[in-house]
Order: sequence, then structure tokens, then C-alpha cells
Amino acid sequence: MDGLIYGPAGWLYQDWNGTVYPRPRPRGFDPLAYLADYVNLMEVNATFYAPLTARSAQGWVERLEGYPDFRFVIKAWGRLTHDRRFPGAAEVEAWSEVLRPLRDAGRLVCVLAQFPWSVTDGPGSRDRLRAVRDALPDGVPVATEFRHDSWASGDALEWVRREGFAFVNIDQPQGTASLPPTEIVTSDLAYVRLHGRNAAAWFSPDAGRDARYDWRYSSEELEPWTQRIGRLQAQVPLTVVVGNNHFQGKAMATVLELAARLTGDRVHVPEALVTTYPDLETIRRPDPGALF
Repeated sequence: MDGLIYGPAGWLYQDWNGTVYPRPRPRGFDPLAYLADYVNLMEVNATFYAPLTARSAQGWVERLEGYPDFRFVIKAWGRLTHDRRFPGAAEVEAWSEVLRPLRDAGRLVCVLAQFPWSVTDGPGSRDRLRAVRDALPDGVPVATEFRHDSWASGDALEWVRREGFAFVNIDQPQGTASLPPTEIVTSDLAYVRLHGRNAAAWFSPDAGRDARYDWRYSSEELEPWTQRIGRLQAQVPLTVVVGNNHFQGKAMATVLELAARLTGDRVHVPEALVTTYPDLETIRRPDPGALF
């Protein structure tokens, strides 16, 4: 599994207590360190909503000292990608402080710039993406997620490639002009994000966050992605796979199932997750010392 890092988008979910994490939690329980026994990547999505401090990121590094291969993706601030008015230089610099400890420790993969479906390819959108990159510290790689299919055209992809952005291949519910599943590489980083396929909630203005990402992928739905990811791996030194279907730990189930498929071997699975989804027993590696 050289060159493959995988994990969920976020780890602070109340509904993971008893579904991913043990319940009750042991004294001193650290959910981030706990997950590092099972995955080797965390996509931090809290940074989309508000700036986090460098001290927070330094804490992650220190807590994962025993996991030297663990990496982070930081999701770009929503004001950079979703607001009409671009934040000021001082504001972006303050937001970027969270990147420094991760970069210094060699644990930062990239910043993820996620744009909504309403952002279509065009000069203004391209200028906005350049502005995001140029506002970040020099040399920080940027992966960009688009949800509108206009970005899958040859001209748009050539521009993305020429600018050095990593194109994010996504799985999302399909509607008018939705970006379909792809296996596109535009840099030396391949990126896959799986959102689930709960179309009823995805397109409902009244649905909450949990409902939109409430989707357990079937074996038949994961198989094409297994093939795509395998082909992506053959083209680049590093491939990122993220489960964003977080509700009730389904993101963890997704990335662990894909890891087992891609390696052809069993993987470590949290006890609570197997209890929640008993079919994961088929991919679960026995704990050290277990007889069976």
C-alpha cells in the first residue's frame, strides 16, 4: 500500500461515541490518537468554519508522536472558497497559522479548496482559485474540489494541470451538471473524496449536515472506486482517499473497506465499528495474540 494514505474528514462527531469510539470512553481517551491505530490520514474540516490556532496543530503533532507516518489535509477556510468577498491578507495569514506546525513536522499533505456546485469554470473562478493559492504560504500544495461538471472539460483540466493544482475526484449524488465519478490526475498527488449518495438529503435545503452524509456504500458501489484508485496509484507517488460520509462512522467503514480491497489483506478495525457494522468482520485483522 505504498503511496496510499486514507482516513475520514473530521473526528469530533458525537454520533461516533459507541459507533467508532468505545463507550464509555476510558479515562484520558484521545480520539485522534485512537484513530491513528486504524488510518494514516486526517482531513481536518473544522478549519473550513473558523481559523484554528498553531497551538492546536502543534498539539496534534505531539499527540501523534508515535505515528510518524500520519498525515493531515487542512480544508480551506470557507471565506476563501464560498464568500463573494475575499478575506483580507491579515485574515488569511492568521488562518494560515494552523499550517505551520504541520508543515514544519513534515505532516502536511496539502490544503483542500472545496468549491460549491455553483462555481463553474470561467475566468472569475480561475482567478479565485489562483487567489486562494497565492494567499497561502509559499509552496503549500493545493488540491481543489469542484462539484460542477464544467471542470471536467479538456480546457479546464489543462488549466488546472498547468497551474499545478491537484484535481479532487469525488463521489457525490448526481443531479443536473453534477461532476460524475472521475479518475483524473493533474499533479503528483491523486485525491479521492467520497461523500455518499443520499440524493434526497443532498438536494434538500431542509436537510441537516448529518442527513446529507448518511450513506453506507455497498460492495457493488465500492468496486468501481477500488479500480479507479488502483489506476490512480499507478500514476503518482501519493494517493489520498477520504471518506466524508461521516454519519455514524460510515466514513471509517468506507476507507477501511477500500484499504482492504486495495491491499488484498485484512486491516485493523475498531471494535465498536465492527459491532455497528458486523459485515466488517470479513475484512478485520485479528488483534495480536488472538487465536482466530
